[in-house]
Amino acid sequence: MAELRRALGLLDAIMVNVGVMIGSAVFLTASEVARAFPHPALQLGTWVVAALFSLAGALTIAELGAALPEAGGLYVYLRRAFGPFWGFLYGWALFAVIQTAAIAAVAVGLATYFGHFVPLSPGGAQLVAIGAIAALTLVNVLGVREGVVTQNVVTFAKMAVVLGLVILAFAGRPASGADLPAALPTRSVGLAALGAALVGPLFAFDGWITLSYMGGEVKQPSRNLPLAALASVGIVAALYLALNGAYLFVLGSRGVAASPLVAADTARALLGSRGADLAAAMVALAMLGGLNGNILGGARVLYAMAGAGLFWRPAAHVHPRFGTPALALVAQAVVSVAFVFTGRFEQLLTSCLFASWLFYALGGLAVFALRRDPSLERPYRVPGYPVVPALFVAFAALLLASTVAADPRDAAVGTALLLTGVPAYLLFSRMARHAPG
Repeated sequence: MAELRRALGLLDAIMVNVGVMIGSAVFLTASEVARAFPHPALQLGTWVVAALFSLAGALTIAELGAALPEAGGLYVYLRRAFGPFWGFLYGWALFAVIQTAAIAAVAVGLATYFGHFVPLSPGGAQLVAIGAIAALTLVNVLGVREGVVTQNVVTFAKMAVVLGLVILAFAGRPASGADLPAALPTRSVGLAALGAALVGPLFAFDGWITLSYMGGEVKQPSRNLPLAALASVGIVAALYLALNGAYLFVLGSRGVAASPLVAADTARALLGSRGADLAAAMVALAMLGGLNGNILGGARVLYAMAGAGLFWRPAAHVHPRFGTPALALVAQAVVSVAFVFTGRFEQLLTSCLFASWLFYALGGLAVFALRRDPSLERPYRVPGYPVVPALFVAFAALLLASTVAADPRDAAVGTALLLTGVPAYLLFSRMARHAPG
């Protein structure tokens, strides 16, 4: 029986994470941070805090990935640490809503920005979104190298565009800083304000976990998974800080706070009407890379679940010629396309976002649980243990609590959707027990 191939080198692994992390959020959320904090130092500091939290999470999860270098990521780690139910619940949440709805949302966003260049009706935008999901799924079915090369090319392109905008901002015009406060505010920053301001930046960094889904296809995983985690978050943090610095340099703090489309307004201030074209192209490239990365990584979780008998069994099949989990990719695409057709993905995704923090916190706890397993080799250990993983767990728990408190209705809907995993687990478990052989 064919198996997944270890075809991803260190550069490929880094680009998978970078490509998923750099999505649309960094081009849209700076104004929310600026409204929460009127001083540019505090605004940039918020992005630094988000980067440090994401780095702590990436390095923590990398310990699990190096010890369990298999396809499936958190599904595998939670199953090993806490039992098959918790692993399944994570995988089910990804399949039922989180990953598939995110793919639908990014595809529709991509079509929206594509519509800047080619006018599209609502139906036409849907067709473009569905075509993008289908085309990138096909690329990833044809081979992991094909999917990763696509990811590398798109990621390098959007990094170049972002760096171009940053260079243009700092070299092309004087600073617009007359309206910035000269000193930091003397009043203390409340935890509630910091938590609210961090939501956007943390969402912009979300994606650092994607590579863990592909642990079974990374060469030298004990070395490359931790290095890729460190490098990818570091690269994205540097780009995000530079880009937010460019926003502040061009628009000023008040201008950033007043701009709902801060990247577009920055580009327009630098290039006039052509700036809108640059901004649309930049966001479209970012979304294209994010879409490909989500398709590439998410199917590996379904593949791992099917291999354990906890999902549609054919999804565990590896194509004998292409070496990819072709049917898992197709199953993921079918649900994603259904979300595009229904148009319900945004509300469902918002309702289930709190679940991401729940599973991230459980992933951090899994490091502590599996440290007590003497049979598990640990070629890499998270630096600063137990402080770093403990801080990551505590921060994830705080974000989970603040997300639920901020919108209990969405959290209740998300909990109900998550609980559909209970009967699904019972059904698949029963089928696995009665399966022949």
